[in-house]
Amino acid sequence: MVSTFLAYDLVVRDLKSSLERTASDGQVARESAYYEENIGKVTTMEEFLDDYRLYAYAMKAYGLEEMTYAKAFMKKVLESDLTDDASFANSLSDERYRNFAQAYQFTGQTTDAQTTTQETELFDLYKAAQVTQADDVEAETYYYESMIGSITSAEQLVKNSRLMDYLAEAYGIDREKYTKEHFVKVLTSDLGDSDSYLSQLMAKDAASNNDYNSAAFYKLNQAFGFNTDGTLSGTTPQTDTQKEATVKLYVDGAQTYVSEYSLSREKAYYQSKIATITSVSQLTSDSRLFAYVQTAFQLDTTVTSSVFKSIVTSDLTAADNYALTNGGEDWVAIAQAFNFGTDGNVKSGYAAQQGTQLASTNTAYAEYYDDEDQAAMQQTLDYYTSKLDEITNVDDLLDNESLLVVLRRSFGIEEGELTKDEMRKVLLSDVTDPKSYANKSRDERLVKLAQMFNFDSEGDAAVPLQAQNQFDITLVAKNYIVSKIRFLEGDEQTTAKEAATTESEYYQKQIGGIRSVDELLADRRVVDVVLVAYGFNPDDVTDDFLKQAFGSDLTDDKSFVNEQDDPKWAELVASFNFDIEGNLTRDTVGTVQQRGSALATINDYVRQTLEENEGESNEAVRLALYFERMAPTLTDAYELIADDALAEVFRVTFGLTDEFSSMDVDMQAKVINKNIDFADMQDPAEVKKFVQRFMAMYDAENGDYSSGALSVLTGSGSTGISGDLLLSIATLKS
Repeated sequence: MVSTFLAYDLVVRDLKSSLERTASDGQVARESAYYEENIGKVTTMEEFLDDYRLYAYAMKAYGLEEMTYAKAFMKKVLESDLTDDASFANSLSDERYRNFAQAYQFTGQTTDAQTTTQETELFDLYKAAQVTQADDVEAETYYYESMIGSITSAEQLVKNSRLMDYLAEAYGIDREKYTKEHFVKVLTSDLGDSDSYLSQLMAKDAASNNDYNSAAFYKLNQAFGFNTDGTLSGTTPQTDTQKEATVKLYVDGAQTYVSEYSLSREKAYYQSKIATITSVSQLTSDSRLFAYVQTAFQLDTTVTSSVFKSIVTSDLTAADNYALTNGGEDWVAIAQAFNFGTDGNVKSGYAAQQGTQLASTNTAYAEYYDDEDQAAMQQTLDYYTSKLDEITNVDDLLDNESLLVVLRRSFGIEEGELTKDEMRKVLLSDVTDPKSYANKSRDERLVKLAQMFNFDSEGDAAVPLQAQNQFDITLVAKNYIVSKIRFLEGDEQTTAKEAATTESEYYQKQIGGIRSVDELLADRRVVDVVLVAYGFNPDDVTDDFLKQAFGSDLTDDKSFVNEQDDPKWAELVASFNFDIEGNLTRDTVGTVQQRGSALATINDYVRQTLEENEGESNEAVRLALYFERMAPTLTDAYELIADDALAEVFRVTFGLTDEFSSMDVDMQAKVINKNIDFADMQDPAEVKKFVQRFMAMYDAENGDYSSGALSVLTGSGSTGISGDLLLSIATLKS
C-alpha cells in the first residue's frame, strides 16, 4: 500500500510530465484532436450541443461531466449574458457554470464598422493633420516671403512653380487649368486699357455668368506691380501692403482651422499697427485690427464700429457715461483698455494702447482666438460620431461627403485624388493580407485608412480584428480588478479599486490599437494588466521572458512557452491574435471559441482526466489535486461550501465529523474563516502545506489507502497508520 502523500507526490513532483503522459493516452489524444479540429467549425449552439463528442469533452473539461445529460439546463447557461448579474449563469452559486459560459460565445460577436478605439485614433489623426497643415502653411509662407522680393519679372514669377502654387491657393485659382502664358498676360494687363488681356477676360465673364473666374485674376493682377512688358514698375513686385494681404489670404485659405501660427501673425500685425493708430475710425476701418479687438474683448455682432467708438470715447468721469450705462463694467473695462479722447482721437502724449493695456489685449486674444474654430471642429467630429452609428455598409460611408471630408483631411488625401471605387477598395482591404488593395498600393496613408475600419469583402460591417477579441478584453479587464481587490476591505479596497479601474481602462483603451507583438510588449502597463488577470505577478516576469513567450510557436510542443510548467502561459499567449511573425492575423480568430479559450479547454480536459485517473486508485489524491487547482480561485468561505469536494477536503483536514456539512451555512463559514486565510491560498507554498495536512489527516483516518472512504465520491474506509504516513506527518511538524 502506498500512502496518499506519496501517491500524490508521484504526480506533482513533475506535474508537467504527468499531464503530458495523460495527454498522450490514446483515447485522450483522440478526443482532444477531435475537439481542436472541430470546435472552430461550430457556428451555433445547436451544432455544439448536437455534437456529443464536442459537448461531452467541454463538459468534462469544466468539471461538469455529471451534468452532460442536462442539455436544456446547459443551454440556458450558454445563453446567459454574463454582463448581466441577474442572468441565469450568474445567478448560480457554482462558478463552474460561469466559467463554462465564458469559454463560448454563442450570442455572436458584435459587428462594428469602426470601434471606439479606431474612432479615437482617427480623431487624433484629424487633429494632428491640422498641426501638420499649419506647419506646411508656415513653411510655404516663409518661402514666399523670402523669395518674392527677388523676382524681377512676371515671366520669372510664373516659372517658379512653388510661388505660383502659393498664389493660386491665396486667390482661389486652379493653376492646372491655365498655361504660364495666361498668368503672364494676367499679371501684365493694364486694366486702364479696355483691350488688355484681363479687361477682355472680365468682359467675357460679365457676359457668361462668371465662367472665367476673372474676379480671382483681377485680385491677382492688383496684388502685383508689373509693367505691360513684364518688368517691375517699382523696386519689388509687391509692396509690403500687397505682400501682407497676399499672405493673409493664403494663411486663411490654406488652413482648415486657425493655428498658433495664425495667432503669432495676427499678434505681430496688431502690435505693429496699433502703434500707428491716431483715431478710433482709423482702427475700425482696418478690418483686421478691428477683428482682433472683437475677439480679444469677446464683442458680438451687435457691437458695430460705431458702437465700439461710443464705448472707447466715453467720458468715464461722468456717472452716466455711455460705456457704463449701456454695457456695465465690461464695457467700462474696454474703454479703459484704450486711450481715446471723447473726440475719437488718441489722447495727447499717449498711444492708442500701451503697456499693460496692450499686453492684456494680446493675452485675451490668445485665449479666445481659436474658440470658434475649435467649436467647429468639435461639431464636425460630433457629427461624424453620430453618423457612424448608422454605418452598416461601406457605401453608407462613401455616400456621405461630410464623413469623407474627415477621412481625407485625416490622411492627407486630396479631393479627387481617389475615385469612389478606389476608396471603396481601400476600405475593403484586409490589412493582414499582403495582396490586398491597400497593401499593394504601398501607400502608408491607405494602409492606415484601411486599418481604421472593419468591413468584410462584401462591404458589410464586420467583427473588428483586434489584438484580443472584445469578449477577452472585457474578461481581462474584469479579472484584473477582481484580482487587485480580492482580499481587501474598507478604504483600502476603495483605494485599490480606483487604481485598478484606472489601469483596466487604460488597457481597454490601448489594446484596441495594438497591431503587433512589438507594440504590445512596448507597453508594459497593458501587459501587466493581462498578467495579473491570468494570475501572474508582473514583478516576477521579465521583458525577455515575455519576448520569448510571444515569440513561441504554439503548435510546437517544444517551443519556449509550451515548455513552461504552467500551461496558463500558453493560454495567455494564445488569447492574442498574433501570428508567428508577431503580426495581427485572422487565422487565430475562432467562431464560438477563441484560440486561447480552446487551448484552456483542452488543458482543463487533460487535467480533469489526470485527476480522474488518480482517483481510480485513491480518491484522496484526486481531491488533493482538485483542491490545489481550485484553492487560488477562492475568495470566501461560501465559495468553498458551495463545492462539495472542496468542503470535504476542509472537513477532513481539520478532523471534523460528517455532521459538519449539515450545519447551518453561516456556522460553517465561521469555522472555515477561523481556520483559513483565503489570501494565503494565493501562495503555492501555503496551498501545498494545506494539501499535505489534508493527506496526513486522511491517511490517519483511513488506514486502507486503496479506500476512498471519506471522499465525496465513495464510501467508508478502515483505520491504520503506515510508515509512509508517519513520515509525511513528521515532515509537516519539521
